[in-house]
Order: sequence, then C-alpha cells, then structure tokens
Amino acid sequence: MGFLLPLLILAIDSDVPLEVRFPEAATVFHCAFDGPWDENFDGWPDGWTRRQGPGFPHYVKIRIDDEPSPAGERSLRIEMDGGAAVAYSPPIQVGPLFSYVLEGYIKTEGLKFDRAYLSLTLLNADRHRLQTSYSQKVRQTEGWQKFRLGPVSPDSEDVRIAIIGLHVQPEQREDLRGGVLFDDIWLGRLPRMSLNSGKAYNFFTEEEEVRIDCTVSGFLGERPEVTFQLEDVLGNELARRQAPLATRPASTGVGVSLDSFSEEPLGVIGKARWEPPLSGQGFYRVRATMKGRKSLVHQRELNLVVVEPRHSPAGGEFGWALPRGSTPMPLPLLSQLVGQAGINWVKYPLWYDDAGAPEMVERLITFGERLSAREIELIGLLHDPPQPLKKLYGDPADLSVATIFAPDPKVWYPSLEPVMARLATRIRWWQLGDDTDTSYVGYPRVTEKIAQIKAELDRIGQDVNLSIGWQWIHEPPQTAEGKVPWRAVALSADPPMTHQELSVYLDAPHDPRVQRWVVLEPIAASEYPIEVRANDLVRRMIAAKIRGADAVFCPEPFSTEHGLMNDDGTPGELFLAWRTTALVLGGTKYLGSIELPNGSQNQVFAGADGAVMVVWNEQPTQEVLYLGEDVRQIDVWGCQATPAKQEHRQVIEVDHLPEFLTGLSEPVARWRMDFAFEQRQIPSVFGRPHRNGFRVKNYFPGGAGGQVELVMPEIWSVEPRQATFQLAGGEELRRDFQITFPFNATSGRQQVRADFEIQADRPYRFSVFRHMDVGLGDVYIEIVTRLNSQGELEVEQRFVNETGGRVSFRCQLFAPGRRRQKTEIIDLGSDQDVQRYRFEQGAELLGKPLWLKAKELDGPRILNYRFVAEP
Repeated sequence: MGFLLPLLILAIDSDVPLEVRFPEAATVFHCAFDGPWDENFDGWPDGWTRRQGPGFPHYVKIRIDDEPSPAGERSLRIEMDGGAAVAYSPPIQVGPLFSYVLEGYIKTEGLKFDRAYLSLTLLNADRHRLQTSYSQKVRQTEGWQKFRLGPVSPDSEDVRIAIIGLHVQPEQREDLRGGVLFDDIWLGRLPRMSLNSGKAYNFFTEEEEVRIDCTVSGFLGERPEVTFQLEDVLGNELARRQAPLATRPASTGVGVSLDSFSEEPLGVIGKARWEPPLSGQGFYRVRATMKGRKSLVHQRELNLVVVEPRHSPAGGEFGWALPRGSTPMPLPLLSQLVGQAGINWVKYPLWYDDAGAPEMVERLITFGERLSAREIELIGLLHDPPQPLKKLYGDPADLSVATIFAPDPKVWYPSLEPVMARLATRIRWWQLGDDTDTSYVGYPRVTEKIAQIKAELDRIGQDVNLSIGWQWIHEPPQTAEGKVPWRAVALSADPPMTHQELSVYLDAPHDPRVQRWVVLEPIAASEYPIEVRANDLVRRMIAAKIRGADAVFCPEPFSTEHGLMNDDGTPGELFLAWRTTALVLGGTKYLGSIELPNGSQNQVFAGADGAVMVVWNEQPTQEVLYLGEDVRQIDVWGCQATPAKQEHRQVIEVDHLPEFLTGLSEPVARWRMDFAFEQRQIPSVFGRPHRNGFRVKNYFPGGAGGQVELVMPEIWSVEPRQATFQLAGGEELRRDFQITFPFNATSGRQQVRADFEIQADRPYRFSVFRHMDVGLGDVYIEIVTRLNSQGELEVEQRFVNETGGRVSFRCQLFAPGRRRQKTEIIDLGSDQDVQRYRFEQGAELLGKPLWLKAKELDGPRILNYRFVAEP
C-alpha cells in the first residue's frame, strides 16, 4: 500500500494577488457578518459559536460591529479584556477530492501582546479532528489587511467537515485593552493533487526502483496532462516528462455525497505514473504541475532520498535528540531511519505512564536492542513527565526540568521509580531535560540539587551517568572538592554559534571528567539558502570533531525550519549533509591539515580504512596530487565518484562546499604534514648563500628508502637539490642545503615542493608542497594597478616599513616597451610611503607583466615584485 503524505501544502500560482479572490476556486462558504448573518438582531453571527473554558473567559466580548471593511459594511469585533477568544464558523461540508483556500480580512487595534489569525480545521463525519492549518499570526496591521491560508490539501480520505476559526491568542502576557476585527471570511475549493512514492517517508536504497504516482481529483478540463520535473537539492533540473492523466469521473466511491457539491460537478479523478531517472545516491525533489482552465498552474512537490545502506561507524560522536519520541515516525521505522543516519547516540524520552507500562517497556526495549545492533547507544531523556504528574504542577504547557525536579523527591520519584526499575540496567546515560532546556543555568545551589536527584536515581540505577543542559556563555558550576554530580553537559547557544565561535569555546579549559556534548541546531531554512545552511552545518560538525567534543547532537531532527527532516518525517534538505559527514568522520582521529598546491583548506583524519580528508576553497579550483591508490570523492549529499588522474596523481575538483576524500594513504598524509623546512623566511639578500635544511619522519610501518628532490624556482641556486635516504620505521630524516638568490629573484611568497620517490611496502611517488618567503616580512611593497580617467595605467606602490628602524630604497618600475620609471624612499621610519607611476595609453599594458625592483641604499636588501597589469 502506498503512503499519501502531507509533503507540502498545494501551491497554485503563489503569486496570485491577495486583492482578488483566488482564481478558479469555487465558493464553499462566505460570511460578511451582514444582515443575513444576524437575522435575530442579537449582534451574534447566526450559526457561529465561541470557545469556552480555561483561558477563554466569557467576559471577552465578541459581537457584530458597524465598522466597515474593504469588503462590506459590517464586521466581527473581539474586545480584549485579558484571555484568549475564538469564534468558530458553522460546520461546512467538504470532501477529500478537493483542496481548500481560506481568505479573510483582519484589523488590529492597540494590541501589545496578543496575536490574531485564521485557522481551518478538517474533521471526519464523527467530527473528530483530522488536521488544522493556521494563517500568519499578526499583532499589528496597517488598517484592514487581507490574509490567505492555503490552499490546504486534506491528509485523509475521511475528511467531511471544515470549521473556520477566528483567533485572538495571548503569548507571554495578555492584552487588557485593544481589539481585533474580522470580515469577509471566505472558503473556496480547488482541485487536489497528491504525489505518492509508494515508500514510507520516501527513503530508498540504491537497489529499489522509484515510481511516482500523481493523483488529481476535482479537476474540470479536457485531456488533462501533468508535467513531472526532477531536481537535485540545489534546484537544478535533471529530467522532465509530460504524461497524460488516465481519468474517470468522480463518484461517491470516496464517500462524498454528490448533493453536497450541487453548484459545480465533481470533475474527474486522474492518475499518472513516472519512473524518474535517478543518478544514484542523493536528495531529489519531484514536482508535478498541471494547467487549469485559465492557464493557472496546479503544483505539488515530493522530497525523496536514495542512500547506500551503511552501518554507523564504531565509536562515532554524532547523535540525534528525539524529544517528541515516536512523533512523527513510529518506532519500527524510526529505528530503521536512525540506523542509516550515521549516528551513534539517540536521546529518547523514557519517562512513560506506568498505566501502559508492559506494552510501552516492551516497545522501548525492542527499540533499544535494534539501536544497539547498529552501534547506537540510547540515552534516556527525563523532560516530559506522565500526565498524572503534570497535573500536580497545574498542567502547564511547557514544564522546564528545573521546575519538574524542584519539589521534594516524594512528588516526582514515585512516577519515575518504575521507569528506573525496568530500564536503569539497560540505559547507561540519562539526561535531565531536553537539549534546549537550560533552566539549571543560574539555579541556586544547583550542584546540591542535581546531587539530590542523582541520589534518588541511584537507588536502582547504581551510579547512573547524568547529563544536564547548559549554555556555552556560562561557566558550569564547580564544588569546593572539584567534583560535580553530572558527567556530561549538553552545551547550546541561541542563536547558534558559527564554526569559528564553536572552536574558540571548545578550546577553552574544561574539566576532563565532564563530557562536552555539543548541541548543533541547523540555521533557519526560511532565512538562508540550502548551500549556506549545508556549509554552515558541515563546518560546525567538523569544528566540533576537531576540537574534541565528546558527542555532537542535532536537538530536533524532525523540523522543517531547524532540522534535518521535515515536520512530517519526510527527508529534509540537510539529512544527507549530516549523514555524509557523520559516516565519514565518526570514530576517526584528527591528524591535522596538508598544504595543497592551490591553497585549498583541508582537515585530515585517521580512520579504520585509511585517512580521510575534508577539503574546500572559496573559489573553484583543482588540486592535483597523489593521495592514495583507492581514493573516492564524496560531496556533502553523499554522491561518490572516482577522481580523474594526471599520471599517478588525482585531480580533485574543489569548491566552497566541503568535499570528502576517502581512501587516502595515512603514511603519505602524515609524511606530508610532518615535513618542515628549518627556515621558511629568508632575507632578501641576493648573491649570497643562505643555509637551510629540512626534516621529515618515516610514518610507514616498516623501513622506507628512496630519494628526494627539492623543486624551487629555476633561477634560485639550490645545493644540493637531491638527496637519498634509508629510514627505519619511525626514524627521522634531516638534510642540509643552501639557497642563493640571483639579483632578479622575485620577493614575497614563493611555492616550493619536495618530490619523494620511496620504496616501502610498495613504491610511492608524491610531492610535499610548501612555501618560502623571500624577505623577512618587515619591509614589503603592496601594489595596485588601475586605468585612470585619462586612460593612463596607474600603478600605486605602497612601501611598508615594520623594522622599527629607518630605511632608504631606490625603486624602479619596468613595463614592456616603455621607459622605466624611478622613485626613491629616503629615511622612512615605521610608516608607509605611497608613490604612483603613470603610463600613457595604459590599455596597451593590460594583461602584461611588470617588474618593480627596490634596492636598499647603503644596505644588501633587494625587493623584486612581478605582477600583471589589471584595469
């Protein structure tokens, strides 16, 4: 059986202006609060009801008012007097064949705390609620403002009734004055489209075939067609196909009375199937669109992922917190999902109601056993007490963990005792509160309080491991003895830290006896494009890994806005970015970074199957070097490829999004990182030899011998350029050499390398890339070129002296085919000197090389800079 999921509210020409009725929508309900809606003249709209009960006081007045709106002469007014208020429409007959759009005008007057909004609730024939959707919530409007909700597509075939709600709801405080007016409440119906992958929550393995079924109901038209589109995670179109709908007339087969829709025919029900040409692992978006009677486009989207089944790595640091338990996914499917998420930790609510204990315990034990078989450890969350206990606190909607455990243990421990009795021997770790609950920050005598809680839990658990939520910006408390009752802190920040900030905080001194669990919440989907969000998430995961976090948790994966999945359990855009990073880096050991030929940033880790590298560059580039014999390149979405080769070297395509390289030779990677020149800054004194040397350690498990050649600018004189060696395992090689610069040698940073040919367990050829600075960096020149308004090439020379003494230089600028120009810098102290050279007909020099030479007066230093003229 397929799964019809609420993947996305039906979008039908989202650019439709609010000023007009939604096109092609047939009116189902309309209330203008005018005469026909108040036939008994009591000031209350006929057939409407109001919500009553706690929080909805009867003294908040709701009445028809004579104030006109843009759509009519009267409106419904709610006068604030503390508390909330809701007016509900009469029941409206609807059905599952259609989608629905709700419109209405709202005007607020003097609200400071409350918000006004519309709602649409769909019920079955027994008036049980099936789903509710809400409009934008607003505190202040500029006069009358029109709002639109939907189109909303029913999630269930049992939908029969709709109820419209007009809401005024306080937030932290209540308004005692002010008012809200509503008018022109209109509900229209539209054709309904649904997409079905036939697979629960749209997760597929590479071996499974993907078939997409599009079903359209309530559509009026001849020979309808649907257009399927396949996109990748970045919105790039991969495939497109038009398919005719196989149609049949709508009937009462779905249980909808034809009499309920007498104004217009029900239209047709049509189906089309597509097997999209997927290219292996990755995130895909399938879109189906169809034209309406007036060229209006009906649209539906479905997200799916294709993965290669993988077990979580042993000893991995990454995990998920699931504070809502089995919402939105049942435990059997949830265990399958987390088993493919690359994680080794799951935080899950274990404070259940003892009334249903046997069945609940059995499900939790089975869930834990399935996780354990996948190298995943279960952590018990104690943040959501059973309902009988909540009532003792007045049943507030949001109980903090500090509030829950504040009373004497006699209040809360009886509820928790059966949980600990059944699970304490199976669960090693327990957390007080979820990852967003930092209510113990600033709590008086917090160590004593947590010690009291731990003592109660230890009655059965025998020295349980406790974790608490904490904020990065606050130092965790200590006792005089230096020992605290918790063994981990879940560290979070709001707003989330950048990867640079996270690195700084993780580098700070900390108690090694207390584990640091880093809470990583993805940045908002509504505020940042997917590339920015993926880059931010992966970079923070890398930073936490490098800086020694004991565990790294996503606090709520099932969140369309701030998670890895969507609210309904379908895959989100960031799921694969998290999974790929966790699978590649989980359980590895950080080694350091390698200097690459084109300067791409990278981090290298030692794994069970060789070294792995994460590499990125703000500008697209290629890195060409030998890394190993079985190198694979994986992007953040999990797509794998074998890099192209130039002879024995891999060609790595690098961009701003991190790429993962697996299968690196760990001895070669360590050899590269360890190689060092004794001097990397050499005085810019030309014509004289400069003594230098290099060292490197043998990281191959056995002996290694071969030769090395120093490859430096050809005009440098290097003696000797080559050397041979024979090293035992772990032995260090040291060699001396000297460099002599000619008088025309270029100053500044120069790339050099050492080419190794080694015989170890087999032959290896690889290069180590480094740079040397000609000049000590205390005297240097910055150069900028441009075309000025007279068409001259203007070269700005900024001479900087940071020696602490005084210097004098004669400068000469050489341009091809032009007379050289000269300037002098006399007795310059610790300062800057700016000179400008100008060449007529400057456009002729663009793209050509220029040479600036600065020779010290009464000194040995020479600065040479070669550069290309740019406009």
